[in-house]
Amino acid sequence: MEKLKITLTTADYRQCVTLCLKGHGHVSTINRAQVLLALHDGVDISEVMRVLRVKRTRLWRLRKQYLQGGLNDALADRRRRS
Repeated sequence: MEKLKITLTTADYRQCVTLCLKGHGHVSTINRAQVLLALHDGVDISEVMRVLRVKRTRLWRLRKQYLQGGLNDALADRRRRS
């Protein structure tokens, strides 16, 4: 099975866990935090797609946003350009 492994910093990991546990914020932001945590834990792509109901391109895009811009950039609710 295919995996998209990323390594969150300790601070980023804690922020994502806190965001998910408290449940305060936009649903899309919490969903992104859950995806990042799953990728950090090395969960299989197909499992992440099935459980969190996201598409493969969203996983790749979110991973890229985190690696290039950090956690705040990955969690931001920005629309893609058409």
